[in-house]
Amino acid sequence: MSLSAALNNSVSGLRAAQAGMEVVAGNVSNSGTVGYTRRVLVTEQQVSGTQSGGVHVVGAQRVLDTLVQKQLRLEAAGAGYTGIKATYHASIDAMFDAPGATGTLPNLVSAFSTAVSTLVGNPGSYANRSGVVSAARDLAASLNGLSGDVQSLRQSAEDAIGLSVGKANELLTQIAGISDRIRTDPAIGTSPGLLDQRDGLINQLSQLMDVKVTDRTNGAITIATTGGLQLFDGVSATTLSFDGRAAVGPNSAWNADPLKRSVGTITALDGAGRAVDVIAMGGIRSGELAGYLEMRDEVLPQAQTQLDALAAGMASALSDRPVASTPASAGAAAGRDIDLASLQNGNTFTLTYVSGGATRTATFVKTGSASAAAAATAGSDGAVGIDFSGGMASVATQIGARLGSGFTVSTPSGSTLRIVDDGAAGTTDVTGLAGSATVSGLASGSPELALFTDGGSAYTGSFETGSQFAGFASRIALNPAVAADFGTLVAYSGTTPSGDTARPEHIQAALADKVLSFTGAAGIGGSSGRFTGTIADFATQIVATQAGNAISAANLDSGQKVVLNAMTSRMSEQSGVNIDQEMTQLIQLQTAYGANARVMSAAKEMLDMLMRISL
Repeated sequence: MSLSAALNNSVSGLRAAQAGMEVVAGNVSNSGTVGYTRRVLVTEQQVSGTQSGGVHVVGAQRVLDTLVQKQLRLEAAGAGYTGIKATYHASIDAMFDAPGATGTLPNLVSAFSTAVSTLVGNPGSYANRSGVVSAARDLAASLNGLSGDVQSLRQSAEDAIGLSVGKANELLTQIAGISDRIRTDPAIGTSPGLLDQRDGLINQLSQLMDVKVTDRTNGAITIATTGGLQLFDGVSATTLSFDGRAAVGPNSAWNADPLKRSVGTITALDGAGRAVDVIAMGGIRSGELAGYLEMRDEVLPQAQTQLDALAAGMASALSDRPVASTPASAGAAAGRDIDLASLQNGNTFTLTYVSGGATRTATFVKTGSASAAAAATAGSDGAVGIDFSGGMASVATQIGARLGSGFTVSTPSGSTLRIVDDGAAGTTDVTGLAGSATVSGLASGSPELALFTDGGSAYTGSFETGSQFAGFASRIALNPAVAADFGTLVAYSGTTPSGDTARPEHIQAALADKVLSFTGAAGIGGSSGRFTGTIADFATQIVATQAGNAISAANLDSGQKVVLNAMTSRMSEQSGVNIDQEMTQLIQLQTAYGANARVMSAAKEMLDMLMRISL
C-alpha cells in the first residue's frame, strides 16, 4: 500500500470516528427525551479494485425492534381501554354506594320498609303515615338522582368520544404530513429524527385505538386498526367524524339505522370519498375510544336498567293485583280459563305447561296496537306482545299462533280466554294460567295501590308510546294523591276504618316478602338470566354488583399497566439510551480516532523523510 493510500484510509477513519462521536453525543444529550430512539453509526468499507480504500460513513441508524414496538402499541391501546373502564366503574360504584353515605339504595329501601312496619303497628297515627310518605318520597328522589347521574356519565362519554375523534384526526394529519416528506424527499426519508417524530405520533394514536402499522418500501407505512379500519394508506389519511348529541337520556341508544339512533356514531371517510360506520363494522376494538363506547352503549345503559327494574318492581309490587284462572275443559282437552278484563296495557299473563316432559312458560303482554305488540315482543325478555285492539277472538288467534298445534285457544265468553292442551294426544298439559292487573285507583276496594307513579299515571309497563320501563327510574314519583291525603295509605274504600291494617300489611308484604322476577338485562350477578328475589334483595344486589364491577375493572387496569410497563421497559432496554453503553462506545471511538491520527502522523513522517532523501 502506498503512503498516499495509507493517508486516505486514516483520513476516512478519522471522519468515521468523528461521525461516531457525533452520534454518541446526540444519544447522550437525548438520554431523557421521550420517544428518542438510540442511534448507531452505520459504516461500510470502500473498495477500489481489489484493495480496501478506507471506510465509508453511510449514516446514523435507529436501534429498533419492530416486533416489540408493535406489541407495545397494542398494550398501550389495552391500557387506554382498561383505564377508561376503571375510571367509569369507580364513578358508578361511588354513585351507588358512596362511602359513609346513609342515602344508598339498600338503606333507603330499608328505611321505607321500617316506616311501613311502624305504620302496620298503628295505622291511625298521622306521624306514622307521614313517615311512610317521607320515606317513599326519599326513595323515589334517590332513584331520580341516580338516574340523572348515570345519564351525566353517558353524556361525558359521548363528549369524550367526540374529543378523541378530533385528536385522532389531528394525529393522522400530522402522520400523513411526515410520511409525505419521507416519501417524496429521499434525502430526508431516512432521517432518524423524522422517523422518531412519526413513531411518536403513532404511539399517541395507539392510546386512542388499536393500531397496527405495516412497513412498505422506502420508509412508507400504512396504518389500520385490528378491526380492519384503514386509517392511513401510505398517501392519504382517513378522516373520522362524530355526530355527537348534546342531550343523552335514558332512551338514547346507538343503532346502525340512522333513523333509530339517538347517540352519535363514528364515520370514516377515506381518500376516495367512501364512508363507513366505524361502530357498525366493529372497527375499533381497544383503546380509549373503545372504552368510551362500551361505557356509553353497554355499561351505563345496564346501570340505568338496574335502576329502572328496581323502580318498576316497587311500583308493580304495590299496585298489581293477581288475576287467577279457573279449570276448563273441551272434550278430552283440559286447561284453564282467565278473565282479562281488568288487565291494562303493559300487564302480563303467563301460561305454565308441560311439553316433552319439561315444564315451560309462555308470557304475554297486553297491548293496544300492532306496533305496541311488536315493541313488547322486542323488549320484554322473551314475553310476546298481543294486540287487543281487534277483540278477544283476535287475541285468541294470536296466542294460538304463538303456542302452536299442541294447544287450543278460544274465547268462551266476553273477556275470558281459554287455553287447553291437546287432549288425548297427551303431548302437552296445561298446568297454570295467571296474570296481574294494575290497580290505578286508591279506593278500589282492594289493598293494592299505586303509591309510585309515572308522571301521575300508574305504572303498567306499557309499550303504547315507547317502553314505559325505559328510564322509569328518572320519572318515578310519589303518587300526588297520596301526598295530598295520607289517609289513602290505609283507606282502600269509603268504609275502611282508620285503624285497618290490610293496606299497610299489603305494602309491608310487597316490600319484604314478595318474590319478584327482575329482567335479565339488568345483569345482576353477571348473568343474562332473570334475578328472582325481594325488592330489598335486588337493591342490595345492585350495589354489590357495581362494587364487584369496580373491583374487577380496577384489577384489570392494574394488570394491564403491569404488562404495559414491562413492554415499555423492554423497549427502553433495546431502543433507549444507556449512558454507560455510550461511554464505552465513546472510549472505543477515542481509541480509533487516536490510532488513525497516529497512522497519519507516521505516514507524514515517512513522507517528510522521503523528501529529505530526495534532496
